[in-house]
Amino acid sequence: MEKMRSLIQAFPEQMRKAWEIAQNSPIDLGEWRPGSVLILGMGGSGISGAIASNLLAGTSPVPVAANNDYRVPAWTGENTLVVACSYSGNTEETLAALEAAEERGARIVAFTSGGKLGALCDEKGWPSVRIPGGEPPRSQFGFAFTSVMHVLHAVGLVSDGQHAAFGSVADHLTANQANCIERAEALADLVQDRNILLYADTAQEGLAIRWRQQLNENSKLLCSHHVFPEMNHNELVGWESGDERHVALMIQTPEDHPRTRIRMDVCMEIFQQQGSDVVVIEGDGSNEILRFFDLVHVGDWLSLVLAERAGIDPVDIKNIDRLKNALAEIP
Repeated sequence: MEKMRSLIQAFPEQMRKAWEIAQNSPIDLGEWRPGSVLILGMGGSGISGAIASNLLAGTSPVPVAANNDYRVPAWTGENTLVVACSYSGNTEETLAALEAAEERGARIVAFTSGGKLGALCDEKGWPSVRIPGGEPPRSQFGFAFTSVMHVLHAVGLVSDGQHAAFGSVADHLTANQANCIERAEALADLVQDRNILLYADTAQEGLAIRWRQQLNENSKLLCSHHVFPEMNHNELVGWESGDERHVALMIQTPEDHPRTRIRMDVCMEIFQQQGSDVVVIEGDGSNEILRFFDLVHVGDWLSLVLAERAGIDPVDIKNIDRLKNALAEIP
């Protein structure tokens, strides 16, 4: 248990190192600019693609999409920038998708600690951001997301202001860490031994997924996430079977659509009428990037606190290891 606690405790310092590595990893594609972006990755590495896609949806002049599969979309081609994200460098699905993208003539940049992906970058001369290896990939999110945004800044899709904000994250988290822990412990009191349902505006789905993934892997919990307004057209009806066994965590940000906020308010009343507790979760920070990382850190601490209270090892992923071993036996 101490292993994951030390990794989460060190997240502010990880962000400091991530920013330094990004600044010392020039991504030079000359005057070339992409017509589309595809970010490859799975799990703790791949979540950066979903979040970048959400964050840039309102500003990027070209589509930015996450890809969590062996295959790539048919539109992938010579005008596509492919960002291959694999912390270990050996993620089976990412390497297969990367091969498919290369065959289609895509421009490739990578984030990795080494492995097969690192070797490919060395062999083919692909630009890359290299970071230290050897830790659970989900614990290295700061390196992954900072690197992805650094690459997208290099091709003009991330503003100078957004990019520069990453340089302030470490100090913000260091100053705010005790508060993050306190909020996580209070949340743990409310959600322990209950069915957790995570909700957010569509633009924050990547953040909700990050919380779900951490609860899945660190806390060994099944939970769900959904987004507004889409859940109003399906899952809301399912709340007729909701009760006190459920707890709804509602992530809210200043960037939420105003009509979505109205929907959230009405739905929270419905959830409470069914007997569920509802908790509104908001980030602390002076800009979108700082608030985002504050919420990431709270979610990480929540997953750890729940694991520790249950007496389970948050690092252990025996079911994933079992699956990998089974796949390794099949050529």
